[in-house]
Amino acid sequence: MIEAVCVIGHPSRLGGADTELDHQIHCWQAMGVDVHICHTGPLDDNLRAMNLRERGCIYHQPCDWPSLEGLHCISFCNGEFLSNLREIHRYARTTTFVNCMSWNFEKELECQEQGLIDFHLYQTQHAFERVRKKLQSLGRYRPLFVQPYFHAEEFSYIDNRPQDKFRFGRISRDDGDKFGSRQLWIYDTMTAPVLKEGLILGWGGNADRKFSHRPPHYIHTLTPGSISQRDFYAHCEAVIMTTDTFENLPRVGFEAMASGSILVVDNRGGWKLQVEDGVTGWLCNDDREFVYKASRCAFEPQERNEMRVAAKKFLEDHWGMQASMDSWAQVFEAWQSPGATAGLPSKANRVTAVHDSSD
Repeated sequence: MIEAVCVIGHPSRLGGADTELDHQIHCWQAMGVDVHICHTGPLDDNLRAMNLRERGCIYHQPCDWPSLEGLHCISFCNGEFLSNLREIHRYARTTTFVNCMSWNFEKELECQEQGLIDFHLYQTQHAFERVRKKLQSLGRYRPLFVQPYFHAEEFSYIDNRPQDKFRFGRISRDDGDKFGSRQLWIYDTMTAPVLKEGLILGWGGNADRKFSHRPPHYIHTLTPGSISQRDFYAHCEAVIMTTDTFENLPRVGFEAMASGSILVVDNRGGWKLQVEDGVTGWLCNDDREFVYKASRCAFEPQERNEMRVAAKKFLEDHWGMQASMDSWAQVFEAWQSPGATAGLPSKANRVTAVHDSSD
């Protein structure tokens, strides 16, 4: 077991990778690992509000690369980490980059070719398959897998919701690709035994440009950050969400499961690891299947209740503390071993071990 890990960057509440990083810090500290923070820029009020110092993290001065001497360093999708990696690599014991996307960054490829990234860390097999092809041809490629921890305590589980309306919604940043082109058609076409009431958190100029018309009157739109994520899930009985993107491992899924909101989502990417169709939520192959399953969700309250209970248990079993600590222990072992190649992916990711890809 390693004694310390150093984060290059800083967690926050403003992005999926930043939030995920925060949750992993909870896990590392539960394992008895000291967590160092070396941010790549000045600390603003949002970052200070994370209270990492109060949680026991050890701060370095921003971009103080010599202070990383002998530390295992990790970064979650931080561009400044890649830009400064040559200097960071001079001092760090190991360097690990976590690409939370399903495509390569140009700087990621450059650093791999220059031998500056010791390990690449993935949460899912499908993301690994999408990004490995270019990387493995650029020198020694050592992929690791981890089962990320989701800190469900930040979300209140609600199973006794008002039934006077069928309240549903979607949440994302204001990115046109985050909105499926048929999203509004699905909402308008699906049916319910009571009045429908929708809430879209994350609507802005990009969403406006995506669609030729505004959502119907029964759907309220809010700009990103207008209300808390916790308040959003407390309001929404179901999260009915299609995107034009290929999602790696969406935090929305974990948040909804922890909050008791039923997921009705795309049958692709990371959603397939989070949702067992008809058991912990609904997976949909096309817009008409969305309409059918969203309508069924509205008409079957007992089925909804069974699904939310099953989803909460699945979250605890597969994305809870123990499963994550076991997988992180394998990653730390790989960091400690000069000839290490990969950690073992978790059962939830349904994959086999990935070996050194330098040949």
